[in-house]
Amino acid sequence: MNAEISVCLSAIHGTYLEKSLESIFNNKFQDFEVIVNDSSKNFILSDIIKKYDAKIIKKETKTLESRYLTIKESKGKNILLLDETRIISSSLLEKLNNISNDLIVIGEMDMGRGLLIKLSNLDKKALPENPNKLSPYINKTIIPRYYNGKVIKEAIEKIKNNLPPEIFKNAVALDLELIYLESYNISKDIGIIKTPEIFHYGDETFKDVFNKYYKYGYSQKMFKNTCYSEFSNLSGRNRASSTLKDRILSIPIQIIRGIPFLIGYISV
Repeated sequence: MNAEISVCLSAIHGTYLEKSLESIFNNKFQDFEVIVNDSSKNFILSDIIKKYDAKIIKKETKTLESRYLTIKESKGKNILLLDETRIISSSLLEKLNNISNDLIVIGEMDMGRGLLIKLSNLDKKALPENPNKLSPYINKTIIPRYYNGKVIKEAIEKIKNNLPPEIFKNAVALDLELIYLESYNISKDIGIIKTPEIFHYGDETFKDVFNKYYKYGYSQKMFKNTCYSEFSNLSGRNRASSTLKDRILSIPIQIIRGIPFLIGYISV
């Protein structure tokens, strides 16, 4: 029988990969499968993955195509999208299995020390009380990570068909946003778990933030001349569905991330 949940994970660096896998396999709910795409240039990560009962895909590619490969390989009724820098609570899979929505936003929290982590967590707390206010056309920063399997598979195929192969292969930005957009166009049945259940090893230094968001900005401009040009619009990322207080608290981290993002976006 196919698993209830497929956990799809992309890996390239591996620093926290074992901790991420450990958190998945330590869940109380055990009717799941794990699919990992190893995008590294060697087989060190595959050696880590082999310690666990996980399916391994080995292809050097970027984030969007990596997600496509794991989603396509999945057999579960529902799919949880994770990254190697994220661990989950021991009760998350059980909670997700008890919710019937096609798309589910899950509360997240950054782990680490320092001002940047604190600012990032203020931003992550800005979740609307009403799931009906969630929409990729209004707010592209609060994104589901759990999907009905049929919905997300149809969505990711649409993305692949809509993009030139080079963009699909090399994009490191907007992967989750595009999946959300196309899934939302299929089903607007969105749920939300507000409590933090996913924990991210966050960016603790300004250098880390600059490098990551410069890369995101540089990658996102690839979408300007595609059917997803709206999502490459710099003004398109907002928190219109959040309260005024939450929007004010999120301003500092948006500025800190926005500067390197803009530099990457306008760079040649």
